[in-house]
Amino acid sequence: MKTKVPFAGRSLVLCIIIMGFSSLVAATLVELHLNNSDKIKDIVAEELIQKETIPAERGIIMDRNEEILTNNMQSVELIADRYHLREITAVVSGLAYNQICNTEKWRNEKEPAKRRRMLANERARILNLAKRELTREERAELRKQIKANDARANRLMEYDPEKCEALFRAHDELVAEVLHPFIKHIEVKETVEVEPEKSITRRGQKITIPAKVEERTRFITKQEIINMIAQPDVTEHNKTAEARGEKKRGYRMQIQLARGLTVDLAEQIKEAVRKAHLHGVIAQSELRRSYVMPEMLSHVVGYVDSENKGVGGVEAVFNDYLSGTNGLREYRHNARGQVLPNEDDRYLQPKHGLNLRLTIDMRLQTICEQELDKGMKHFRARRGCMIVVDPKTGDILAMVSRPAINLNTKELITHEGTFKRGAIKDEKGNPVTGDFNFACQTRYEPGSTFKVVAVTTAVDKGIMSINTPVSASPFSVGGGSKAINDGRFNYGVLTVGQMLKKSSNPAAARIALASKWPLYKEYVERFGLTKSAGIDLPSGGSCLLANGNHIVNFSRIAYGYSVSVSPLHMAMVYATLANDGVRMKPRLIDRIIAADGSVYDECKPQEVCRVMSPATAKAIRGALETVTHKSGPAGRGTATQAAIPGFRIGGKTGTAKKVSSTGKYFDNLYVVSFAGVLPIDDPRLVVMTVIDEPHPRDCNAGGGTVAAPIFRAAAERFINVLHLQPSDPAEYEKYLAEKQQGNGATTAQQ
Repeated sequence: MKTKVPFAGRSLVLCIIIMGFSSLVAATLVELHLNNSDKIKDIVAEELIQKETIPAERGIIMDRNEEILTNNMQSVELIADRYHLREITAVVSGLAYNQICNTEKWRNEKEPAKRRRMLANERARILNLAKRELTREERAELRKQIKANDARANRLMEYDPEKCEALFRAHDELVAEVLHPFIKHIEVKETVEVEPEKSITRRGQKITIPAKVEERTRFITKQEIINMIAQPDVTEHNKTAEARGEKKRGYRMQIQLARGLTVDLAEQIKEAVRKAHLHGVIAQSELRRSYVMPEMLSHVVGYVDSENKGVGGVEAVFNDYLSGTNGLREYRHNARGQVLPNEDDRYLQPKHGLNLRLTIDMRLQTICEQELDKGMKHFRARRGCMIVVDPKTGDILAMVSRPAINLNTKELITHEGTFKRGAIKDEKGNPVTGDFNFACQTRYEPGSTFKVVAVTTAVDKGIMSINTPVSASPFSVGGGSKAINDGRFNYGVLTVGQMLKKSSNPAAARIALASKWPLYKEYVERFGLTKSAGIDLPSGGSCLLANGNHIVNFSRIAYGYSVSVSPLHMAMVYATLANDGVRMKPRLIDRIIAADGSVYDECKPQEVCRVMSPATAKAIRGALETVTHKSGPAGRGTATQAAIPGFRIGGKTGTAKKVSSTGKYFDNLYVVSFAGVLPIDDPRLVVMTVIDEPHPRDCNAGGGTVAAPIFRAAAERFINVLHLQPSDPAEYEKYLAEKQQGNGATTAQQ
């Protein structure tokens, strides 16, 4: 008789079976997790993220009349993303398609779904070729060497590195094959040895003649595309470094294959890459900076480098304002390269840069550039600059320096023409690039233009008046030092104002010495000469001043030696005199404007301090006017070639010998200058002209014979552009008629 199994027994058996099955499932899951099998890998493989940068528009730079000076040209750069190009699960898609796309079976199959299955099978076949043959123990040991949070390393653990490298090389060749037809026009510069190094014997001495090389341009090759991606130089270095126990170099992960591509060409590349099932090749939009007038205002505007970062000028100083913030578009796709719709995909809108409106007036800038080049060419000068300031606001209306740079091509611009970058070298053999802003960054001994500091000190403090007589006879200071003199001239006795007219060194020294050094230094500081000029441009900092407690130094400082200034500092000194004694901060930015047109910053004119009383400033301006007169008390002024009949022009000349590296002065090398005020009765413009090393030709190279005529040529054109009214209209009309008649006679002779 059969006995029924009790219910409790049946339940126990059932529980044992369930527990056994659960344990088996759990063990399988643990094994799958530990060994990272293909199936679990395909399910939980980390999604690959592709990011596309959306470039922000760099802010526009414009002049005070809103004439646009910069543009942003849309173009495309071609990027190879090495992270994806060294991701085995991504590269096999392209290799698989390349294997089957030309087969008869593929061509005969028209259904998209079946083609996708064929591609998936080929992809799986190639992946299987790259797998490691590992035992469970080897796999466990290998996993110990990989960080748990290194998803990519864990994902790729199943594949043999050497087999993967072979597939990577094949994929690099495929990428080059697809891309080369589109970028084969890209130029590559290389240095070629045309004559080898050789040794000769001359007069018993062995001389080595270096190899002769030249730079040539050719077009990019497929192999160069492969090398840019593979970076074999890094691989070789790392092999050597590993053998020596040295630090390895990292690979560049974002590789720029080409830039400046048109949008149409970029779309063609994208389509070709998509059809070839390639991953890791990105055609990324970029906005390249271009300059509307690249040969003008180069030191003020500056330019951007290959990373769109400002270099020099306001492009550098205001880079954070101009650059904006790039946007971002993010795509997620699986290991097969298929884009996965995902709510976590990000899109960040770009924040465009702010726009700058300069105080520069391009009408005046054009005049300065043309007249400075013309004058420098005539006098065969080495360097030079012109600065135009509105004395009432401190606005920089024009600023030009030579040499300069073409902002688009980076070619060197001189008064002689345009030259290839590096073609001209200085006296030390260094290439002249044109990046140096002579107007702000140089330091030179100003000579007689500095004499107004001594006059300001003495007159403003009541030590002397503008009409106080002062001896202009030669004299010595400091116990036997060389006498201070005016060369072959001895003016006897001059008033303080006449000292400026005749530019007497002894008289200037006596005026300064009468004021004493502490008081004189106070006015040097009031003029802002002991600090940076405060302009929004790269500059050379404060002026250099010898120790004035030494009486010899002090006497020399009085007439512009033993002191080094920038042209901008001197321009602002005369702007202070023209503004009734109030020093303004040099202003280059009129306002900062947001992309939507709203004003971000007004950048209003800033008053720094009152340097002197209005009466002192007016008295000194009256003396400066006599500098341009051909007659009157004390005779002829030093700047008669700056005069424009019908207008009251004032100013001061400066002529200083250049000092050598040994501290001695050259006999025939000068820096000459002229600070002009137009018109002197109601100053609208202050124009500082500085010319370095003019050739004397048939006249003495001085501020009155070189810089003053350049000023006058520019000032005559300023008058027409700004519609300045003459103080004596009849005299001005007569001057214009005579000038026109003279030009007509010259034309007829020619």
